[in-house]
Amino acid sequence: MSLSPLLLIARRHLFHNTFRTFVSVLGVAIGVTFMIMLSALMTGFEKKFVTETIEGSPHIVIHDERRQDAAEFTQWMSRLSGGVAAVEGARPRQVRRRIAKPLELVDALRAMPEVQAVAPNVVGTAIMTFGSRERGVALQGIEPAAQEAVNEIDKYIEDGRIFDLYSSGGAVLLGAGIAEVLGVNKGDTIGIKLRDGDSRTLRVVGIFRTGVTTIDYSRAYTLVSVAQQLLGLGRDVNQIVVRLKDYESARETAARMEALAGYRAESWQEANANFLSIFVIQQVITYLVTGGIMIVAAFGILNVLVMLVMEKLPEIAMLKSMGYTRGDITMTFLLEGLAIGLVGVLSGCVLGYYLTVFVGSLPIPQRGLIQSETLTMNNSPMLYLIAGVAALVVTMLASVLPALRAGRLDPVETLRGHA
Repeated sequence: MSLSPLLLIARRHLFHNTFRTFVSVLGVAIGVTFMIMLSALMTGFEKKFVTETIEGSPHIVIHDERRQDAAEFTQWMSRLSGGVAAVEGARPRQVRRRIAKPLELVDALRAMPEVQAVAPNVVGTAIMTFGSRERGVALQGIEPAAQEAVNEIDKYIEDGRIFDLYSSGGAVLLGAGIAEVLGVNKGDTIGIKLRDGDSRTLRVVGIFRTGVTTIDYSRAYTLVSVAQQLLGLGRDVNQIVVRLKDYESARETAARMEALAGYRAESWQEANANFLSIFVIQQVITYLVTGGIMIVAAFGILNVLVMLVMEKLPEIAMLKSMGYTRGDITMTFLLEGLAIGLVGVLSGCVLGYYLTVFVGSLPIPQRGLIQSETLTMNNSPMLYLIAGVAALVVTMLASVLPALRAGRLDPVETLRGHA
């Protein structure tokens, strides 16, 4: 049998009770709408965090330490004594941590095909003071040109530029969070206290705001030479930062760099593992909620088609007596389910788009892991594709049982029962 008469029969069935058909379509549309909106909300938060992280921080950081067990001496003593001796309260050795031959290592890293830019850093902790206020910061000494190639800083500076660090022998760029806590503005002079008790003054030449709380409230930039003096490292550096051509390959590239350099190489995924695991949990919750909505919609479609089969028993028997096969009847009801699914998906995508735009425009400030004045939404076409395909699959699965039941009906028994 050709498809045209089957489509005509399916259309007549659906329009026979428009309210029931409308409710089925609405169930699918609501499921698709909320699946799109919730996915856009969850992935939008994740996308903003990842984007700001990979732009505001290097993709790989090579530290001045090697991957080794903290209980190295304990294990050595245990092996030496055959497991008889035990060591308690062992402390790590006091060593001056630095990266040996940093210039040669930087050149070797730049020669790797995956690498886009490399910069040496000097990092340490300090306490900044302004009047009676104090704030602990992660002080990072940089070479502005090389650092800007690794992770963009200049575009986040609200007042000043990264190259203003060259304007003074003791200049510093502060995160916006640090500046707010200290009450500092550009041009102010702040004090900095170091571990050995020494203190110096630095002039604030700029304030940056990345939108990532962990960066804005903890990080300060100064020149490498200034950081070396403040932290007492002489001409040494204790960190090398790397930007890759493909940030998603950071884990694999970090492992190769670690084997090359002999120092611990940490990818941005490893550094933010705790936050990324939270995003995975959020996605699971999102799909569980929206999946539940789609399952409810599927049962609605199943119920509608079962009732439709029961109502159309005489008509189905007549069609079979006229030469329609079991496959034709089954296909007719599958087409009805497909029509409900398609209309529901299209309606849900339209509603989902406008709902996503509306929710994304609501003035809901975020001051947690990231900072934003509105909810961050990811209105990606892929979300619509995933929601549409999922809804169609669920709809067709719900249509299979009624369609098979209609196809298996015996016309003689059906007509006899309605005689």
